[in-house]
Parts: sequence; C-alpha cells; structure tokens
Amino acid sequence: MKILEVSNIRKEYGTLVAVNDVNLTLEKGQVVGLIGPNGAGKTTLLRILATILSPTDGDVRVLGHDLKKDYLEIRKCIGFMPDFFNLYNDLTLQECLEFFAQAYKIDPGIIPEQIDSALKFTDLENKRHDYIQHLSRGMVQRLGVAVLLVHNPDLFLLDEPASGLDPKARIQLRDVLRKLSKEGKTIVISSHILTELSGFCTHIAIMNKGKMVRYGSVDEVQKSISDVKKVNISVLDDRDKAVNLIKEFIKVESIVVNGDTITIEVSAEPEVLANLNAHLVGNGIRVVGFCEEKTNLEDLFMKISSGEDESFDGITQC
Repeated sequence: MKILEVSNIRKEYGTLVAVNDVNLTLEKGQVVGLIGPNGAGKTTLLRILATILSPTDGDVRVLGHDLKKDYLEIRKCIGFMPDFFNLYNDLTLQECLEFFAQAYKIDPGIIPEQIDSALKFTDLENKRHDYIQHLSRGMVQRLGVAVLLVHNPDLFLLDEPASGLDPKARIQLRDVLRKLSKEGKTIVISSHILTELSGFCTHIAIMNKGKMVRYGSVDEVQKSISDVKKVNISVLDDRDKAVNLIKEFIKVESIVVNGDTITIEVSAEPEVLANLNAHLVGNGIRVVGFCEEKTNLEDLFMKISSGEDESFDGITQC
C-alpha cells in the first residue's frame, strides 16, 4: 500500500533551489532515514510533506490525497515533529495531550483512551500530572511523539528528533520509534546521528544540494556502491588451515585474521557463501560463526561522501 508519492518536488527561494526535483515513494511500514549535510534540503522537504510549505512545482500524494487540494485531509494522516518541538510549559502532560486531542478533533469519547495509550507507549505514564517545564529534553521529545500518537497518524515525519539528547535519552527515543515501526507505521526520520539510524531503518534517502542522490533499501544502496561483502568466520581451531581453504575455494578482496575470527571481503552470492561454509565444515573446520557484517548508514554515507559519487563532490559528514 502506497503511503506517500512524491513526484518532481521543487522548492525555490529566488535563485536558491532548496529542493530540486525530488522523487520518492513510500510503502506502508517503511522506515526511511533521511540523511545529508546541513543545507541539503532535508528540513525543507519534510516541511513540504507536512503541508507547512507549498512546493514551487511538483506533486505530492499522501494516502491518495493531493497536497495542493486536500492538505487538510493530509494533516489528519500525518504526524510532524520539527527539530524544536514547542509545547506549552505551564501545562501538565495530561492537559497537553487533551489540548492536542481536541485540536485534532478527536471524538471526545475516546480521548481518555488515546491519552492513556500515548503515555504508555512513550513510557511517560508516571509523569502524567507533571508540568512540561519540569521535564528533561529527552522526555519532551518523547512527549512530542505522544502528541502525534493521540490522533494515530499513518505517516510520521520526524526532523532531527534525537538532536541535543544525551545517550540515555537517545536510546529511550529510539526504543519508542522501534515500537512504532513494529506496529507497521511509516516513518521518515532525518538525523545527523547516523549510528542512531543504523539497524533501525528499512530504507535510506541521501540528499545533497536539494537533490535526492540515493534512495532505496539499505542493501540496495550498499549494492549500488559496491558488491563487496564483509563476512566474519569464527572457528574453534585450525585457523591457518581454514585460511588456506578459504583462499583455495573463493577469490577474496582481502582477508584479516583476529584471534579465531577470519574476516573476508568478497564479491559473492549467498549460495556461494553457503557453499564456502559447507566446504570448511566438510574439511574438518569447526565453524562456530559465519555471518555477513551489515554495513551501517555511517559507512554508506562515508563511502558516498568520499568522492565515489560525483554528485557528492566535496561533502563531509556532519
């Protein structure tokens, strides 16, 4: 099911092109990490998708609703959390969520249930009657997610939600977002903290100078950069024999031995790797671990920004 369809979206400010003919399609349940340096156009794109900014050109459809004609309907389907989420500090969490539930025109009969669910989901139940001004920044960010949950949107647009959080607060926020993804929610999340997105996103979108220079699943983007896989093979003994068997069986780009773990870089299909494992075991090697090391977003971003992609000329990681 298509949640979001973006076709040739463009945003101009005079001679500055902030978003340059971006195309994007999201299916239900996808979690997209939107990454790129400052000034890449990430926030502008998110604000367009959130109906806060009007595009100069192009089309956007959210659950079939046209951005230009049905923006009020789209707002019922999305939850947008800007990088600085302003709330009324003199309200309690309960009062804050009641306010937003009414603003979203939620049926009064289910507001208490929605508030209870949102507080439980974000692990803020014990803060229900506390004033917002007394919350830590991490709790405020989780409250921001709770505000979105009150009207149960299909698409979450989160702009740098982990910015300024300490490590513990980042982990707590990430756990909340993981729960959202497990419930099948579609999420677009921008972040400079790439390690926070690794292992969490199903897809990544890399922007630079207003353009979408890479988009796809993490594996697809990795494959578009390089077919080389990094595989870790752990053995109980006969390490040198295992190394020789590997070299005889398959052509490797590199091979590194660290204790009883042999790490190889190789261009090979899964079937070939499975046969390599069987070859080692069949020749008496006691293999206790054989797995491909997944490339994280930080690695992908650095590979692209190192100059392997002309469209990323001169980029450095933020």
